[in-house]
Amino acid sequence: MKTMTINDLWGFTVKALEKSGVNAEDANTVADVLVTTDTFGVMSHGTKNLLQYIQKIQAGGLNPKAVPTVEAEGPAWAILNGNAAMGMITACKAMRLAIRKAETTGIAYVGVKNSCHFGAAGYYANLAAMQGMIGIAMSNSDPNMAIPNSRGVAIGNNPFSYAAPVRGGKSVFLDIALSNVAALKVVMAKEKGMPVPKEWLIDSNGQPTADPSGFPARSFLRPMAAHKGYGLAIMVEILSAVITGSGLLHDIPSWNLELSAPNNAGHAMIAIDVRQMLPLESFQNRMEQMALELKNAPRAIHADRILLPGEMEWEKRDAALQRGSLELTDAMVQNFEKLSDMTQISLKWQDQ
Repeated sequence: MKTMTINDLWGFTVKALEKSGVNAEDANTVADVLVTTDTFGVMSHGTKNLLQYIQKIQAGGLNPKAVPTVEAEGPAWAILNGNAAMGMITACKAMRLAIRKAETTGIAYVGVKNSCHFGAAGYYANLAAMQGMIGIAMSNSDPNMAIPNSRGVAIGNNPFSYAAPVRGGKSVFLDIALSNVAALKVVMAKEKGMPVPKEWLIDSNGQPTADPSGFPARSFLRPMAAHKGYGLAIMVEILSAVITGSGLLHDIPSWNLELSAPNNAGHAMIAIDVRQMLPLESFQNRMEQMALELKNAPRAIHADRILLPGEMEWEKRDAALQRGSLELTDAMVQNFEKLSDMTQISLKWQDQ
């Protein structure tokens, strides 16, 4: 495990993207999404995937010069075509458009088609929370999850996130895949040769398995809470793909296993301007009232405290920013070294 300053991690990410044909503004947008995600402690969805994004650009599955365009819109909605741009570029544009529309209409929806894996959904929900709004972000994905009574993949694990602003500039936020675990966490266990909890996967016979070596060809993710996760995954598919005209279910190839194929994923971004319904201060007061009651609930034996959704991630981010550096996983280090060889951009480890 090696350490890199946050500034050097950002700089390496930007330089690698620019060398791959991404313009400076877009490269900085992607870097902000990925590095911010790392500081939240979600290493599976941050800069670890930079290598594969760039490999997908080189293989033709992403267009580094693409500009997302609005295909249709009304006062409180829009449909955005990503035009095979990097998912982070399209998703940021979609949420910012939803925020602008919500400033007028109170609530706005922007759907996206022809996009790609966008990293962590929580980043986009928090874009709205930083503007004093409630943000909701979601995406469909290539089928990698079984559904009740099936023994193969049928639907994606379709990530979903919400973020609500609180006083002090942070948020209460949740960012989850609708499987029992994010697919990239299974991939990381597979790379390390480690078993996983049996609740994560089923094998080709529909039986629980702790062996990730067959994922995703011979073992498959399980939906969280059985039929409940399945039902929510369908909701995301409707809002991200059915409405938008994006790829549906098996119309979406794997973003990282089929590098030359456009991913054609769909997203949905929703912004709710609470200030049009009650004063922001009143909303924040009520959020604090809710948080206080939840955190003061009777604690289980041996439990130190009760956490709100997102509280642990904000603490990790605060600690990372205070240190000014991040400890990188072995998989991240390996990917960065490969990228360094590919791009001839030197790496600057903190201990050097």
